[in-house]
Amino acid sequence: MQRRTTLRRFSTACSFAFLVAWLPGFICLTPADIHAWEPKNAAVVAGQAFLELSAPSLTESSGLAFSHVAPHCVWSHNDSGDKARLYAFNTSGKYCGRLVLRGVGAHDWEDMASFDDGGARLLVADVGDNDAQRKSVSLYLFDEPDPRKRSFVDSIQHLVIRYPGGPQNCESVAVDVRRRRILMLGKSPLLATMYELPLPERPQDDQSAAGPSVIELEAKPIAKLAIPLATGMDLCPTTGDLWISNYLQAYRFPASKRVPLETRLRQIPDIFELPKLKQVEAIAVDGKGRVWVTSEGIPAKMQRLAFTP
Repeated sequence: MQRRTTLRRFSTACSFAFLVAWLPGFICLTPADIHAWEPKNAAVVAGQAFLELSAPSLTESSGLAFSHVAPHCVWSHNDSGDKARLYAFNTSGKYCGRLVLRGVGAHDWEDMASFDDGGARLLVADVGDNDAQRKSVSLYLFDEPDPRKRSFVDSIQHLVIRYPGGPQNCESVAVDVRRRRILMLGKSPLLATMYELPLPERPQDDQSAAGPSVIELEAKPIAKLAIPLATGMDLCPTTGDLWISNYLQAYRFPASKRVPLETRLRQIPDIFELPKLKQVEAIAVDGKGRVWVTSEGIPAKMQRLAFTP
């Protein structure tokens, strides 16, 4: 009897030790980790070199977002003048897929965002208004298709946005899923206004052939920022830090569980110099908390922001 009890205890201990050693590795082997955004070029990963996004039609990269469907891919789009479409690239910068939005226009696309809201989602911001003449601007939200394929998207939430003080130029948008809001930052030579909007619930029914559904909203101003000519914005998926870029610098507002964003935006952010690219128009943070920017030009260039936290 004593021998059986000893063997049983030994067997249980071995099984527990095996699980302790094996389970963490198993948990880490998720698709997102296996296929994480990790360029093969070490200099690109270190921020010492840029990555060329090889799509001849992408001439004015103005938005950047990492895929949640295939995390080894990244999305981008043109500024004004293109069709309503996105381009996808792999970790080598090779063009690997395309997405076309049906039933919507592309007046002046300026930014985009990717996020998880009960499923992989994308937001495209048609919010540019250099002459401050648009009575309303548009945000398009939809489920993210596979970036490695050519896709056509019909089911779209079309948010028609108006500002309380009249038309505003904007090139920076971010999605805060935790607080169910969308952030929009105006582009101004001196003081920029941060606005927020409620993030609509993701449609649960199959609306593959429904076409765009329109939701009209008014942007709510929540803060003034001394960030001139902002061109991009994103929330870090690992820390919750808010990142904003303009043509020369990146600004980080560290996340806080106790201090609301409205208060943190009145504090002095951390400031970092951008890579020496032609004209930085977008910023995005990958799944490991690394910050990347893109620049206009042919070919479009993407480079990591090298900094010491």
